[in-house]
Amino acid sequence: MAGEFRALDEVELLEFFGVEPVAHAVEDGYWCYEVLDERGVTLRFSFNLYERSVQTVLSLGGSPIATVSHEGAVRMVVREGKLQCEFSTNGERTTLTVEIGASLCVRWSSLRTE
Repeated sequence: MAGEFRALDEVELLEFFGVEPVAHAVEDGYWCYEVLDERGVTLRFSFNLYERSVQTVLSLGGSPIATVSHEGAVRMVVREGKLQCEFSTNGERTTLTVEIGASLCVRWSSLRTE
């Protein structure tokens, strides 16, 4: 499914993450945020508007423990304090939910639609 990726604007992203981006290239449609929870777990969340992609990297003590990248992003919203990204590709719908707080929580889920 081709189309536009409707992401949050810079103010909404700042409000959600509570920090400025650690990297961004507006002309390239790229933003990257990094947050740390009380346990020492770091989330690096990045997205590219033009490639319609989102990547999450969870690390502990500087060592990556989980990396997930997905293309086909359609929409990014904040609902009930959680960032949600929706993806749609041929025959599959994927959802990413991110919760920021004392403990970070990142959930990816995919369902086949065909």
